[in-house]
Amino acid sequence: MRRAWHTGRMNEARTVRRSRRRWLLADIGGTYARLAAWLPALGLIHPRRYRNDDFDGLEALLVSYQNELDRPCNRALLALASPVAGDELKFTNRPWRFSVAALRQRLGLDELTCVNDFVAAAAGVTTLAAGDAEALQAPGGQPRPTLAIGPGTGLGAAAVLDASARAMQVLPSEAGHMGCAPLDAASAALAAAAARRYGRASWERLLSGEGLALIDATLRGVDTLDEPAQVARRALAGDEKALAAAREFSRLLGAFAGDLVLAFGARGSVYLTGGVLEGLNRAFDAAAFLDAFSAKGRFAAALAAVPVYRVRAPDVALRGLMRIAAGTIAVPAVGARG
Repeated sequence: MRRAWHTGRMNEARTVRRSRRRWLLADIGGTYARLAAWLPALGLIHPRRYRNDDFDGLEALLVSYQNELDRPCNRALLALASPVAGDELKFTNRPWRFSVAALRQRLGLDELTCVNDFVAAAAGVTTLAAGDAEALQAPGGQPRPTLAIGPGTGLGAAAVLDASARAMQVLPSEAGHMGCAPLDAASAALAAAAARRYGRASWERLLSGEGLALIDATLRGVDTLDEPAQVARRALAGDEKALAAAREFSRLLGAFAGDLVLAFGARGSVYLTGGVLEGLNRAFDAAAFLDAFSAKGRFAAALAAVPVYRVRAPDVALRGLMRIAAGTIAVPAVGARG
């Protein structure tokens, strides 16, 4: 068991026939999981989407999917909403934990590899075609690091290094757990509300599904949080208070994304994804996002020149997993083999 830069099976003996590689690819977030089988000769087959609450653990989820296939996969590559280091892994926003080696053995796999979910998403944005993403700000970018950022059950972020080179690498981060930097009195009040509720105001506490609900409740002056989907539905229906919450969420996401561009020197582009943006749909305030994104003082002009895209393809992480399994992009991973 070790943590390494995973490059698929590029070092595998070339005599092994590619037809024997049947991968189970899984993007497992805090709330939902997307799974598919992948054969290099055929591409993705049998895609499925599950609600994690319907299973008592990761093993049950994977077994359920394997049982649906006409022939089970002999290798698995999992993108997990958790830090990935060591054999014992624990989800950040779910009470799921497991041993990579033990899970491989119980599932009868030849190989089991785990990566961070936003490592997979970042790898996936390198595959997007023109119709897969909406340009929010699209001047000419530079061949420098590219960022994937996504609010969902948590807040994920990862960078693609040397995105224009033949050999790309993905750098994971836990940027969502950095302390929130309020922009003004209004956002300071939101950070204070998060600190009172959770003991600390990280960016994830505001830029996630529960964060959207907290912003909405704080702006309405109530203590009880609605379900994030309910807030999104009210916003899409034109409710002024829910729209105000969506606008503030969009503004804070812009400030966070702009700071990450400065931290990574990511002049290539920024890709926004995640379940919260899917739920908000047209209620996401792109103008508020872009205003905060570029409001970086002496670096305002530099930020205004960074392309920003909103990902519309729902399978971006699975696309990234295909690239990782194929060995065309290097990512930090942990794994076990039989």
